[in-house]
Amino acid sequence: MTTADVLTEQAFALAASGAEREAAVRELLERCGDRRVAVVRARQHVLERLDRHADEEAARAALHLLDEVLVRLPV
Repeated sequence: MTTADVLTEQAFALAASGAEREAAVRELLERCGDRRVAVVRARQHVLERLDRHADEEAARAALHLLDEVLVRLPV
């Protein structure tokens, strides 16, 4: 399982559980280990799922979490 796969699953789990946003973002930041490419790939996985299930609230929430992780990662 790749880091992107792990991040995708974790983002969905955090989103579905209703975890507090700041805590969820911190957890994802720790998991990604500053691997921006892994976060980008995880985000792509979520977007693909949204293409199939546009009304899925957990996918939208996971996407927002991953977006926030990207903002906070060093460039």
